[in-house]
Amino acid sequence: MSPKFLFSGQSDPDHSVGSRILAGTVAVSCLQSAPDQGLTMPEAHRSVSLSRCVRVALIGSVPPVGVLIGLVTLGRLPVGDALLSWFCIVVGLTVLVRPFLADLAAVAACLRDDRLGEGSHHLPDLRFSETGRDIVQAAATLRSEIRQRLKQSEHMANLHGSLITNMPQPLILVGQDQIVLTASPAAGTLFARDVVNRPLASVLRDPPVLEAVAGTLQSGVPRSLNLVVPSGPVERYFDLKIEPVPALEGDRQAVLLFHDVTVLVRAEKMRADFVANASHELRTPLTGVIGFLETLNGPARDDPDARERFLGIMYQQALRMKRLIDDLMSLSQVELHEHAHPTEAVNLALVASDAVAVLEPQAEERGISLVLDVPGSLPPVPGDADELSQVVQNLLTNAIRYGQDKRPVTVEIRVGGKPPPSMPRNGRDHCLSLTVRDHGVGIPREHIPRLTERFYRVDPVRSRQLGGTGLGLAIVKHIVNRHRGTLHIDSTPGQGSAFSVWLPYMEQHCHQTGKTG
Repeated sequence: MSPKFLFSGQSDPDHSVGSRILAGTVAVSCLQSAPDQGLTMPEAHRSVSLSRCVRVALIGSVPPVGVLIGLVTLGRLPVGDALLSWFCIVVGLTVLVRPFLADLAAVAACLRDDRLGEGSHHLPDLRFSETGRDIVQAAATLRSEIRQRLKQSEHMANLHGSLITNMPQPLILVGQDQIVLTASPAAGTLFARDVVNRPLASVLRDPPVLEAVAGTLQSGVPRSLNLVVPSGPVERYFDLKIEPVPALEGDRQAVLLFHDVTVLVRAEKMRADFVANASHELRTPLTGVIGFLETLNGPARDDPDARERFLGIMYQQALRMKRLIDDLMSLSQVELHEHAHPTEAVNLALVASDAVAVLEPQAEERGISLVLDVPGSLPPVPGDADELSQVVQNLLTNAIRYGQDKRPVTVEIRVGGKPPPSMPRNGRDHCLSLTVRDHGVGIPREHIPRLTERFYRVDPVRSRQLGGTGLGLAIVKHIVNRHRGTLHIDSTPGQGSAFSVWLPYMEQHCHQTGKTG
């Protein structure tokens, strides 16, 4: 239809309005079946629905409709011709916008594709939209950069996670709400629990630490303080550093780094205790030795009998001082490493057997027989063989020293049983006991709680006469504490005493061998 016909004030005598509309409808149907003026469109172009194209065309036809309405109002154009003109405009716009809408649909589909940015073979084939092609290229470049940064971030996250996992020192990261976000395995070992996703107040019940953490989270100022953490029957000492860490959305996090200074603190305490104890306990024998030397250099210079007797006493006093120094050094070493738990698998039956063999000559001098009562098979205990041997020897020495002549001393080992309340909770379900039982005079009940104190003696005179230093049970207590066990003393005056050491055994070994307690 020519422009002259459309905009003239005359009707076409050969065509009615209905026939014109029918012709337009046929044209639209041809649009749906024809390949757009011979162009071969990609699959994305064909996926654009006709209704979407018509909607866009209707919006685009608003200005021409205004013109047509003006012409109809002025009488320059019949209504039928105006309707047909509007219809043809919509059809034409539909034909024009369809390829561009197809390109936009292809751009949208490409932007939603996760593979965008992995190579040119994932880019769409756009035929009419240069802007769309630029958008896709920019999006592909941006997504490729984002993927690269995500890979770098993932690598750094894995690296940081590996550093935290392999960090030997306890480390805790808390969020703005003081919830533990992550922690090193050493922190879980220190607090004997899984600390992640728990409130810091339930992990560290220390008001100064909680106040310091809250202050760092609020102000961003790092803090440091000293901290004492109970670890079973012993205490561990830490220098705690609290450092602020920036987080997303303006929040702030805090890192708690625990530096273990237990060895340094215990070394200083050991030095002070050694000086105090040695000066106190060595004063008496050293004064005696000096007095005898003065006598030998003076009045007894030419007295062979006095010299012989005094030299014998001086020798005994020197042996006493040697035993005292040896026990003090042994106690100091045990206390120094009491917080470090040994992990070597030890056969307690073999340790007890060797201790009995060492002390049998001493027991035979008093007519005491040492009886070893051990099951046929025992699970190993995690420990230090030399220290456990010292425990058994100290207990046997006390039993021989304070037991009755010609009465047996029994060493028995039992698996399982009900441990005393002082046994640490994590070892109560799989433990064994070693008991040294004598038939001596017994110990009054009021003295039992103090037996493991340094230099505490129920009968000081008799203890010194028998060569005791007052440190044997203190050494036993600290060694047993280091091995995550407990010492239980049961005694009845006139009937004897039983010293029981409870130790956890290696549970995995029992599962592998089928043994149970």
